Amino acid sequence: MKKSWVVAAIAAVLCVVSAAGAFAAPAAKTLTIGVDQEAVGIDPHIVTAFSSMRRVDLMYNRLVRLDEHLAVVPDLAQSWDIPDNLTYVFHLRKGVKFHNGRELTAEDVQYSLNRILDPKTASPGRSYVSLITSIDVVDKYTVKLHLSAPLASLLDGLTSDNCSIVAKEVVEANGNLQKVDGGTGPFMLKEWVADNSMTLVKNPNYFEKGVPYLDKVIFRVIPEQTSLLAGVKSGDLDLATINDGAIIRQAQKESKVTVMSKPGLNMRIFSFNTARKPFDDVRVRQAVASVLNRSEILAIAEFGMGKPTGPLPVSATQWALPVSKLPFPKPDTAKAKKLLAEAGYPNGFSFKITCSSTYEGGLAVAQVAQNELKQIGIDAQLEVVEWGVYIDKWVKRDYDTMIELRGGSGEPDRFLYRTFYSTGGVNNFLFKNADVDKLLDQGRTQTKPAERKATYDQLQKLLVEQAPCVFLYCPNENQVVSKKVQGFKIVGNGSLFYVTYTKVSR
Repeated sequence: MKKSWVVAAIAAVLCVVSAAGAFAAPAAKTLTIGVDQEAVGIDPHIVTAFSSMRRVDLMYNRLVRLDEHLAVVPDLAQSWDIPDNLTYVFHLRKGVKFHNGRELTAEDVQYSLNRILDPKTASPGRSYVSLITSIDVVDKYTVKLHLSAPLASLLDGLTSDNCSIVAKEVVEANGNLQKVDGGTGPFMLKEWVADNSMTLVKNPNYFEKGVPYLDKVIFRVIPEQTSLLAGVKSGDLDLATINDGAIIRQAQKESKVTVMSKPGLNMRIFSFNTARKPFDDVRVRQAVASVLNRSEILAIAEFGMGKPTGPLPVSATQWALPVSKLPFPKPDTAKAKKLLAEAGYPNGFSFKITCSSTYEGGLAVAQVAQNELKQIGIDAQLEVVEWGVYIDKWVKRDYDTMIELRGGSGEPDRFLYRTFYSTGGVNNFLFKNADVDKLLDQGRTQTKPAERKATYDQLQKLLVEQAPCVFLYCPNENQVVSKKVQGFKIVGNGSLFYVTYTKVSR
């Protein structure tokens, strides 16, 4: 048993329960995080749910990562060279160890990227690195990537959790990493009690000396967001990801907690299965886009805590076109009815909106959309399912429409290519459009900012017009934190990586 674990255990035993029956205080170096939904597996090359990503953040490293300002900074690679726009050379840190004790080498980078590139893996990260044609192990600590064409978003793409570096032997011993830990990150998986808690412990061999400061991180699954806030107030939780706008406003009035909030990169969308009637007709999709009221949905579902958006997150100011410059900028009921009539549905039709009661599942959004669609004679029935069923339907494309929360990016290629390309890894709309594919291919190979900007401006307008989904809004990223927590930083993409540098005073 590691010395730090012994100290934590002794501290826990010595805690005194008061005569009033209060719970014993947790160990001084334990951070308890409240989340509203369970992880759906923890294999970084496979998972898509934020609930999984937030755990993966702490167990794995990538070649490079994003800091709190969303800038690309070193992670496993301490430096890199780009001798030409088709070649990237990464110089790895020496002495990095996997959680099983083996040293990480360039061969592990080669294995991990090849696993991501293998279509059989079905990795969402494949689109980030799909132009890599070969991966050379130059020496033990140097790896060279060769590309078939310039890929302006490569470094940003490599920051994704889906591009984590994993231990080959752990994958091969278990088939995948959905229930086991094959990483090098600041924390290691110790225990996972399904639908209850996940316990991570400090990696004593982490390559960044002196961190993490914590001995243990516990994720507790608490579906009710009111209970999450109550937990932080009472001290049972130290930190909670809370997305309900009403609860956040309540938390802002509480003296015992701090609300950390910033504009997020994530995006709420209303998705269509374009292979199912009537949504195989663009006019029907456009009719729905014409009647949904972004501002009303945002006000009711999020208490206004977010911003309406187009195909790129509004906080990606270098690239994102404002909603006012895109098709269907405001609700237009007359136009929506005209489009339905032209498509052969003058009296509307019925369909299902798949959603879940968890925040990512968007039940509140679905309820507002259901009411708005009545204006044009559409009967939208809510299919409210458990979170695991929701993910299964998403993966199998088994839905009419679906309310989603997509992970966005400040880099347009990274978000748009995998999402809307005909063979994109997370194109669960089954959307295919030759003009969209052409612009996506063009944008990722352009290295001059002005040329890329023109391409993505055109693409954003085309995507809204073709409407594989309706782009609604970007919610704020919120964390409710105990006053005892120090050093935590919030990242607009929802990452919890800065738990690595967090301390808790008791």
